[in-house]
Amino acid sequence: MKVLYPWQEEDAIWLGKQNSLLASDCGVGKTLIAVESVKRYSKGTVLVIAPRLTKEWWKQEILEQDAGIAGICGAAGRGIAWEKVARYKGDKLLWVIVHPEAVRISRRTIGFVKWDTIVVDEAHRFKNRGALQTKALWKLRARRKILLTATPWGKSPADMWALLHFMYPQAYRSYWRFHDDYVNDYKPPGERFTIVLGPKNLPQLAKEVAPVYRKRKKSEVLSGLPEIIYTDVPVVIGAKQSELYEQLRRDAYAELVGQEIILENALVKFIRLQQCALDPAMMAEGLPALPLGEKPAKVEWVLDWLQDHPDEPVVITSRYRKFVEKWLRELSPKAIIVGGMRAEAVQRALQEFQHTGRLVGSLDAIKEGLNLQRASTLINTDGTWSSTAEYQLSQRIHRVGQTRPCQVIHLVAKTEKRWTVDKLMRKAVEQKFTNARLVDSFIKELQNDI
Repeated sequence: MKVLYPWQEEDAIWLGKQNSLLASDCGVGKTLIAVESVKRYSKGTVLVIAPRLTKEWWKQEILEQDAGIAGICGAAGRGIAWEKVARYKGDKLLWVIVHPEAVRISRRTIGFVKWDTIVVDEAHRFKNRGALQTKALWKLRARRKILLTATPWGKSPADMWALLHFMYPQAYRSYWRFHDDYVNDYKPPGERFTIVLGPKNLPQLAKEVAPVYRKRKKSEVLSGLPEIIYTDVPVVIGAKQSELYEQLRRDAYAELVGQEIILENALVKFIRLQQCALDPAMMAEGLPALPLGEKPAKVEWVLDWLQDHPDEPVVITSRYRKFVEKWLRELSPKAIIVGGMRAEAVQRALQEFQHTGRLVGSLDAIKEGLNLQRASTLINTDGTWSSTAEYQLSQRIHRVGQTRPCQVIHLVAKTEKRWTVDKLMRKAVEQKFTNARLVDSFIKELQNDI
């Protein structure tokens, strides 16, 4: 059984008092705190909703904490006797662990149970108020609700509304009230879409959510954890690649500044520009690609880095699976993790990574639930527009148990004339981080005053 730090004890007690959102940094033990809180303050049936790759981790934590176990169902994907779960009246805790997709697919079975406690891990997966998965979550009944996520909002504070509505549906009935109070946006004349400019009224937002929201930073509670450094590294793409990018950029610009904008087409243009800056061959079959034998500039950069740091443990990512399988897997053919892999294959890749110190993978497949502190460097070849995904990814290596300074390297493409869309993406993500940090700082000041 693990012994909790004093601040973990305090958080476990706090979670036992009300429906709560624990937004502490990745790697400070949110899972352990939640298990301990449930062990102390719950009885009967407990539902844990966690990503597929973390279900076994939850089972391990529950067993290690000896959390009043009557049984643990669903952690390995086995069938669950829902009628027995619904009728359970024992004194010990009956834990049921499911993945988020099961909430939507099996809502008639999961929703049949009146849960004592529901724990939602990586709760940001339910921030889309229009998603069937989120609506199914709202219908679940429980005496107490615990949400865990280090990134409760990304694009704007309105992302939090779906989570707050789940915890307190009567207090947070109106999405548009919350949106209008805290989101600064703009609707172009005659258009149906709006452009989010950023948050507003942040002190008021902090005051509203502070009673049910708690965040602890690793730097505040973990002594000795090494620093993490973020670096944007410019990579000049070759002449042929620059020529293709410039042609695509001119086509996109002509459409974007026109009288009529089809938003979906504009987004497609952004994606194509990013693919071209990474590897033109990804955009379409038969498109004129790089000269025979020439590697994309970012691949050349990674190869040079690996030659200069042969003994440095590293994780290398791209959000494009095709790029991972075509180029990055050549760097580490055994330790590769992409979407759709079975849990057994992921575990084999992680074991290989522990041996070789090199892992490549698609961003969505490795950004949650994996402990990758074997590496002290993470190289992101193309980035993401989501501050939530970027934060989750960086925390795979900067976790409890890490003993070396960490660095996260973002490769930012340049043509021979100008920065590519990579630079715009980096600026947008950093602004989202800045907004989120402001809210956290306001909440911290309020809680210190209390």
